[in-house]
Amino acid sequence: MKNPRLSSKAVLLHSTNFRESSLIVTFFSLDFGLIKLVAKGAKLKNSKFSNIKVPGATFKIEFGGRSELKNLFTCETIGSILIKESNFKIYLYLNELILKTLELEAPMKMIFNDLINLFKELETVKNPLEKELKLRRFEYGLIVELGYEFSLMDDNTGRKIERSKFYEFVPNRGFQETNKKGNNTCSGITIINFNNGIIENDQSKQFLKYIMKSSLDSISNKPLDSSKFFKLKKDES
Repeated sequence: MKNPRLSSKAVLLHSTNFRESSLIVTFFSLDFGLIKLVAKGAKLKNSKFSNIKVPGATFKIEFGGRSELKNLFTCETIGSILIKESNFKIYLYLNELILKTLELEAPMKMIFNDLINLFKELETVKNPLEKELKLRRFEYGLIVELGYEFSLMDDNTGRKIERSKFYEFVPNRGFQETNKKGNNTCSGITIINFNNGIIENDQSKQFLKYIMKSSLDSISNKPLDSSKFFKLKKDES
């Protein structure tokens, strides 16, 4: 009895060489989450998978097989985003983030849809702080979906975050009131504004980047090669 062909909407996250003419490709799919497949003959000149490495493309894929590492049968391009050069590092970072935080074959439909929407939105956003907001909101949504949510309304003792007080972030625990002021602390107004969809200045940008990095690092236990993206000094993001 033949195994049925499975199909899903998907984006390509990574590929590695496999034997002389093939690739092992990792897709993030709507219906199956992360999946690794063999694209036979993908490196050949006239391969039917010649479209597979187009950045920003969305595919309808069909795959199947009896072994744990299944075969990719078809890969039809159903959407494409022209990724600006200024956003390419962000695109690579998001791919790596998904690869290193999600488990194989664990569907995450909300995160998939959020990722596709984020790719589209980043290509139209011109304001740097608005771009930061969209990235940080995506990261926070991912953290929540993975079950590591921290409150943006209350500190880790259950008290409401107050605009005039200062807080530090403790991974897996949330915000903790502090009397210290430094790179790893912020006023309550920064947290309140972020919860309301606002990043008001560069200082707030750096703190929010720091808390998402701290939280994601504690979840994945896999250092991101794109860690330069998270530098807490002036950077390209």
